Amino acid sequence: MSGLFKKVVLADFLAEMIVDPVFADPSQASALETLIGIYGFAVQIYADFSGYTDIAIGIALLLGFRFPDNFNSPYTAESIQDFWRRWHMTLSRWLRDYLYVPLGGNRGGALATYRNLMLTMVLGGLWHGAAWNFVIWGAIHGGAMATERYMKDQRRARGLPEPPDTIARRWFRRLWTFQIVCFGWVFFRSDTFGDAMEMLGRLVSGWGAPTELVTPAVLLAITYGIATQFVPRGTIARMQAYFSRLSPVAQGFALALGLLIIDAMGPEGVSPFLYFAF
Repeated sequence: MSGLFKKVVLADFLAEMIVDPVFADPSQASALETLIGIYGFAVQIYADFSGYTDIAIGIALLLGFRFPDNFNSPYTAESIQDFWRRWHMTLSRWLRDYLYVPLGGNRGGALATYRNLMLTMVLGGLWHGAAWNFVIWGAIHGGAMATERYMKDQRRARGLPEPPDTIARRWFRRLWTFQIVCFGWVFFRSDTFGDAMEMLGRLVSGWGAPTELVTPAVLLAITYGIATQFVPRGTIARMQAYFSRLSPVAQGFALALGLLIIDAMGPEGVSPFLYFAF
């Protein structure tokens, strides 16, 4: 049920209201619409992809099978490496075990490690499609991971202590990581490299243009999609445990009410899952 809500109410709503119009013709979007459209796609692809995996995991449980988790609040990550521990976790483990480790991992020295990180992520991007956009998307993540490793290696080489883990520093790392991820999403979502560059250009040149696509509902959906990832997993587990203790009749009424709410809040028609393209 949670996966269906993510897909129909969050992902499809954002796709229809701002993401598809902005990415379809970047030259017509204002800077604010472009920025919110990029953030909107970040929430859309998370809600769409994690929603469909939630549905698959739930159906498998009903049939007696236990699938591994595939998402763990990825937009709370404090580094790109942490992001890939939380985003599409089954693919991340596959890339690590069948690309990064066979390439040599971190066994050949610092330069070899940076090279292997970059190659692994570029090949991971190419896996999504034979297009430069996906290669650049992979290179952005690979370059960010190599840079993070380089900075850590430099601190160790100079004998510098780790920076204090303050709340302000933690939130800065989360915000910075989210911006890098969203920068990569521009290339992942755009149809061509030229469209991606047009999107980035509009962030600079499009200020002052009308912003009809930026509505309170769109901002609320984006905020909700990100904020819910900061809910502790223990809280969600307790809610699921409480639901499991209800009688079958009460569960049936709750699920029926949930379906009505999803149907009422979702857009018209049925849109395909984003990752069916891959």
